[in-house]
Amino acid sequence: MTKLETVRKKMKMAAFHRTADAIIKSIPPQLVEELTSEQLILVADALHAAHQSGKAAAEHDILIEGAIYSPTAGKMLEIGK
Repeated sequence: MTKLETVRKKMKMAAFHRTADAIIKSIPPQLVEELTSEQLILVADALHAAHQSGKAAAEHDILIEGAIYSPTAGKMLEIGK
C-alpha cells in the first residue's frame, strides 16, 4: 500500500470519498515525498479542519451579518439586497 493509500484509508474523512480525494489532492507533492504516512494523515485532517473553520465563519457572516465576503470583489456583499 502506498503512503497516499494509507492516508486515504486512515484520515478522518475517509468515509467521504470525494472530500477525502480533494483533501489528498491539495497536499503538495514535496510533503508527500518527505513526510511519513502518519504525518500526512495529520496534514490531511488539519486541512479538513481549516476548511470547516472557514466554512463556519462564512455561514456565521451570512446568518449574523447578512453578508458574505467576496474575494473577487474584495469586500463583504450583503445578501438579499
